[in-house]
Amino acid sequence: MQKILVNIITVSFLILSGCLKDAPITQATTEQNNSADILVYLETQGDYINSPLMPSLIKAGDVFSKPDDKIILDVRPASDFTKGHIQNATNIKSSDILNFIKTADPNKTIVIVSLTGQSASYYTGLLRLDGYTNVFALKYGMASWNMDFASPWLNEDQPTAYFTNKVFNKPSFSALPEVTFASTKGNIKEKINTRIQGLMKNTFIEYDVSDASVSVFNLLDIFSPSRGNYLNTFVVCYAQNMDEYLSGKSINSPGHLPTAVYYQANNFGQSDLRSTAFLQTIPNNKDIVVYSRIAHSSAFITAYLRLLGYRAKSLLFGMRWRMGFNWTTEVKNYPYVTGP
Repeated sequence: MQKILVNIITVSFLILSGCLKDAPITQATTEQNNSADILVYLETQGDYINSPLMPSLIKAGDVFSKPDDKIILDVRPASDFTKGHIQNATNIKSSDILNFIKTADPNKTIVIVSLTGQSASYYTGLLRLDGYTNVFALKYGMASWNMDFASPWLNEDQPTAYFTNKVFNKPSFSALPEVTFASTKGNIKEKINTRIQGLMKNTFIEYDVSDASVSVFNLLDIFSPSRGNYLNTFVVCYAQNMDEYLSGKSINSPGHLPTAVYYQANNFGQSDLRSTAFLQTIPNNKDIVVYSRIAHSSAFITAYLRLLGYRAKSLLFGMRWRMGFNWTTEVKNYPYVTGP
């Protein structure tokens, strides 16, 4: 029977880094499962999610200045697309993107567009994990293209009264989730592709709860004393450093969500989401909510975790969006076209 040495590697890493005393270790080995196969493959093929390439975003100015080498795919509902879209953009369902890309010009940059950039980031994350290195999400989405679309970012608010500065520790290491492949045939790359095709059908609504997203108000309702669901929810604060977690750089956010646990984002080669770090401290039996400063990174991380089998959702608009979204510099007034 195959064994995966993820936890053995983790133990070695912690011993070398002097952090063993702070990290509870369970068993040294766990049975190799499909999720482990996915993890090993991704980490040995560039480890995109923990690399400086993530998140793969492109600014509105770069799209506007060089439109000829771009293929623009707009995943918004047809009704929103008709009200205004970038010239030559194609309105497409997320479930159809993979088939479209297979016949697209590989020398062109593919730009995924949504209203706020959050769902575009989720689908771009899946495509990147599937090996498409020429795919980018439009940063802040159509909200950055023209002020006519900017209201979701400009009007979004967060109930900071619920935030806390308490530090919540990472839990004990646990096994990876169980993942079932649709077919036992094919190599691991082919199986990952099939799984990603299924995940591309996930809904990611940028204003409400969906397969891969959750609003802060819904999350706080879960944590309400009258509800018991908080016991089944684990919150990941994906931040560059502890200062972000504790709100040292925040303008309007005094802390983080209740029970949120700090996981260091990729920073000079260090990332808590590697198998040799703390990936397996994320519980495999709870609903996972990931949030980052401006929600793009959390959408990419959510794509990664869902691929590995975690029940993950991205927190809409992050927790410190005011730190990253400056409408005076981010929102352009580029022309757009209406109609189908």
